Amino acid sequence: MNKKFRIPALLLAALTLILCLASCGGQKADGQKYVFKAPNGTIVAIDSRHDTVIPSLGSYNSVNISDSCGGFSGKDRIYYYNGFRVHTTPSAKGDVVNKIELTDDSVSTPEGLTIGSTKDAVIKIMGQSAASGDNLIRDGAVTNIQYLAK
Repeated sequence: MNKKFRIPALLLAALTLILCLASCGGQKADGQKYVFKAPNGTIVAIDSRHDTVIPSLGSYNSVNISDSCGGFSGKDRIYYYNGFRVHTTPSAKGDVVNKIELTDDSVSTPEGLTIGSTKDAVIKIMGQSAASGDNLIRDGAVTNIQYLAK
């Protein structure tokens, strides 16, 4: 890898791991897993079954379907909703949610963070280490929130 891109790439990877609200072991200080609460009230956690979550979320705007590149045969899907996306993938227990992305400030995490939240808000809610870089917080505001499979 070109040395010019190595440090930014490493910083981006580290910050993604820190700021992303990971489930599958990603837990809050009180031991609870991070979950996303959709605008209609549906609670979505990483590794939730596709056939339960997607119908509960209601109508999606569009879906992108592709062959899965994971270890299981089937289809990867990205469901597009207003303000967020839900990614699903095949697994040993069937199709499951493996990523949730917030795409604008119309939705928030249950902790109250949105795209556009200030760095100070991130520190107050998530702790200093969550706001230690500049790739997901640009010009003092959050630019990306994702829940990822571990």
